[in-house]
Amino acid sequence: DSEENLKAVVSTQSTGGCHDIEYQQLEDSDALRRAATEVVCNMALSEKFRERYRPAKDSNDTPPDRLKAVFVFCGDESYHIRIAALGAMAYLTSDAEVCKGVVNIGSFLEVVKELICVEDPGLRHRLFVMLQNLIASDKAVAEKIINTEIFECLLALMQTSNQAPALMNALQNCMKAAKHWGLIQKNPGDMVYAVDNSS
Repeated sequence: DSEENLKAVVSTQSTGGCHDIEYQQLEDSDALRRAATEVVCNMALSEKFRERYRPAKDSNDTPPDRLKAVFVFCGDESYHIRIAALGAMAYLTSDAEVCKGVVNIGSFLEVVKELICVEDPGLRHRLFVMLQNLIASDKAVAEKIINTEIFECLLALMQTSNQAPALMNALQNCMKAAKHWGLIQKNPGDMVYAVDNSS
């Protein structure tokens, strides 16, 4: 029975059953939730699909439930669900409108702070790509990250010399984006950044 359900979830990727995928993400079965989240991750490569995760117009950038569901799975106990959800978020946040909703998710700060402490290259890279997309998307979105402990953690990680090249590149992109918005200042000749609170 559950094997048939699993096949049905996977088949939705080719049939375009978006509502079915979102429904399956709420199932009790880890296998079903993982399969559905992996489908979302794959489909998030599509610009048209990403539009479904944008906040509604005139909603004050309130995140839609489907976006909140994917983000909450980033903190799931299952590693495979986590990494699929983070992959989906990395793709979804390539849409600047989606980014406005992400930072308004109630558990945003808590989940990101927990994930940033997990020393797993795969998880961290997806997380850092999501954060670089968020910071680069809009100044108001960037401010909601710069003024939190999340950015303090990113600054601390910038100082460590054992980061993989892909992780360091994503971290540097976070700093470049923050500097672009005039939210941080770089001290000449070193890697120390200071948050600019004058704006």
